[in-house]
Amino acid sequence: MSKKVIIAMSGGVDSSVSAHLLKEKGYNVIGITLKMFPGQEDILEDAENVAKKLGIQWYFADYSEHFRNDVISYFINTYRKGMTPNPCCFCNKYAKMKYLFDQMQKLEAEKIATGHYARNIFDGKHSYIAKAKNANKDQSYYLCLLDEFYINLMKFPLGNVKSKYEVRRIAEELKLDVAGKKDSQEICFLQGKDYKDYLKEKIPCSKFQKGNFIYKGEILKSHEGIEFYTTGQRKGLNTGYHKPLYVVKIDPETKNIYLGDFQDIYFSGVKIQNCNFITDKKFFKADVKLRYRMKSAKCMVERLPSDEAVILFDEKQMAPTPGQIAAVYSDNKVIGGGFIKNIF
Repeated sequence: MSKKVIIAMSGGVDSSVSAHLLKEKGYNVIGITLKMFPGQEDILEDAENVAKKLGIQWYFADYSEHFRNDVISYFINTYRKGMTPNPCCFCNKYAKMKYLFDQMQKLEAEKIATGHYARNIFDGKHSYIAKAKNANKDQSYYLCLLDEFYINLMKFPLGNVKSKYEVRRIAEELKLDVAGKKDSQEICFLQGKDYKDYLKEKIPCSKFQKGNFIYKGEILKSHEGIEFYTTGQRKGLNTGYHKPLYVVKIDPETKNIYLGDFQDIYFSGVKIQNCNFITDKKFFKADVKLRYRMKSAKCMVERLPSDEAVILFDEKQMAPTPGQIAAVYSDNKVIGGGFIKNIF
């Protein structure tokens, strides 16, 4: 009897082709589309149509209330604390994988598949997320918080596909309507809105945490609220100063935002918390990515008690941002990750 696998179907070309590749390998494939916020009707329709075309079972499950409490509240509250959230990494760890695991159990499946460009590998001792063969589309960064329990359940059919062109070609051969569908580039629940506009819809104007812009001890002007700024930001400050200034530090206690020059947003290291490490080492050399599109940087990692770690860069890095995610790599394997707590 073939193994039963559920696959998260977003209505896009990647998850659609992933479902096909699994079926081609002989798996009993069940498509699952998670409804997580209002306005996803087109996604549900596209996913259902693809499932019919592929001849696989398809269900949708409504987790919108959970998603609001798990992810949207995190997104808003992180900005309220003067930090910058990473909802995609957070969602994969604390929401999406939990919801998919719930569905896997209900449907008595053995594995969970997604359309991420990533691989999972086992070295004889540990299971890891590894970078995809398609370096331009690699999404291992977004999965860096997953522990081995989930990694052992995961399948990534696109991990060894070398180009997006190949994925679209397969979709065209299958005559899938989503073959030419554009990739989603934004945070899904913003639905194309600027995050500032989204926050203004969710938070009363009187509740924004307003303070002052400070540069070299001088108060320049008041700002809109710490919710609207992030470390390293230059555009949109509108200080009227005679040269470009950058956000160096956001103080949630005083509500003041400290500005500096370009060289001031380069830092030597970060402290991370709520870490996930898949290594027995406590002090080691590694590579780190502080954001998805960043090139990996060489570093030294020291793991601390209470799921914290200090990462010291070989060379100073631009604008590591509290609240964001640091993903730690050894060669092409993700061996850890955590939320940036402090920068220094």
